[in-house]
Amino acid sequence: MIRGKKAESKIISVYWFVILLLVATGIIVMVNVFYGSPYDIRRIEAEILSENIANCISPGGEINEDLLSPTEIFKEEFRDNFLSRCNVTLDAQSEFKDIQYYLEIEFTKKDSPKRVLFEIVEGNPNFKEDCNLDGTKHEKLVQCVQKEFYSMGEKGTLYSIKMTSMVRKTEQNAK
Repeated sequence: MIRGKKAESKIISVYWFVILLLVATGIIVMVNVFYGSPYDIRRIEAEILSENIANCISPGGEINEDLLSPTEIFKEEFRDNFLSRCNVTLDAQSEFKDIQYYLEIEFTKKDSPKRVLFEIVEGNPNFKEDCNLDGTKHEKLVQCVQKEFYSMGEKGTLYSIKMTSMVRKTEQNAK
């Protein structure tokens, strides 16, 4: 009887070793899959940037009082200090030679959408051409997010605000 118990324990130890080897291999494979390639968060970053700017320009659905005068004339001073007024920093990482963002905001009246009343442009304008390219061949160039919303002026005038935000940062995100 004693002899059978020794054989049983040897067989169990071989199975135990195989199970530990499988678990260790599974953990190594999962860690490699998780950390092996970076996540491309450029589109999410562009959407967050758009949302923050929309909240700055039109808090609560009404155009920011610093942007539009009581006579409904857009203030050039807001455009000149746009980034600091909206607490946006486009060149936060110094590892890149160029600014990796581009913002374009157009204000039109809802009644006349073709006539741009006021425009704010910040960042690297070279990205604008890459935004119109389609296909998987060009997906690593720049990620674009376009939004349009309406906001009310002080006198009840309805303005259409078209916003385009772009993020490049391909060295970090798209490999």
